Amino acid sequence: MKNVRELLARFHASSFRLDAGAGTGGGVDALTNIDIAGALGMVPAGLGRNLLELLYGPEPSRADIVRAFEGITRLALEERNRRSRAYHDARTTWGIAECMAKFHRDRDVGSQRNLGVLKARAAVTREQLLPERLEERMPQIVAVVIGYMKGERLSNRERAAALGVSESGYRQFWAPVVDWLLTQLMEAEESAARSFGKALESESRGEGDTSGEKSRRS
Repeated sequence: MKNVRELLARFHASSFRLDAGAGTGGGVDALTNIDIAGALGMVPAGLGRNLLELLYGPEPSRADIVRAFEGITRLALEERNRRSRAYHDARTTWGIAECMAKFHRDRDVGSQRNLGVLKARAAVTREQLLPERLEERMPQIVAVVIGYMKGERLSNRERAAALGVSESGYRQFWAPVVDWLLTQLMEAEESAARSFGKALESESRGEGDTSGEKSRRS
């Protein structure tokens, strides 16, 4: 099968017709535009589908852009909050253990080793924290990430300029955010594309959603 994303390009045409087909061959290539639209509708709603439509579908509306931006922002801020909780939990666990060891004057080798492990765990989670004021730069971060998914290849210096920070600051604080977010979005879009491909195959075999027809018969 061809890259299923290419089929969404049909919806760009000014002469778009729902009953038009791509070709006379069999399988997916013979599907009409209404078949493709139906298959797209079978892709689970969510960020992955929003990205699939945003990147490969027709010119997005303002509402489409806002919906995708909100989903991406929610993903990033929830991850920021999750990492913050993980750090505070690790820091609290270490702090309690340290206080209790001092209270009991515990110098046991095993206890000291455990304190070292807890301290290291807190340090690791601290290093994984995302910038606290992440939301202030989300518009610029999203523009960089979506640009990459559309084929733009910016250097770290260019990305830093896009975010309005120094290159060193970008490398230290913002590159981890961009890299993590890019990985998450590419995985979400890829998952949606796979679902779209399966739905197209079902349509080509005449196995699409027939719930409406079944309900009419009943």
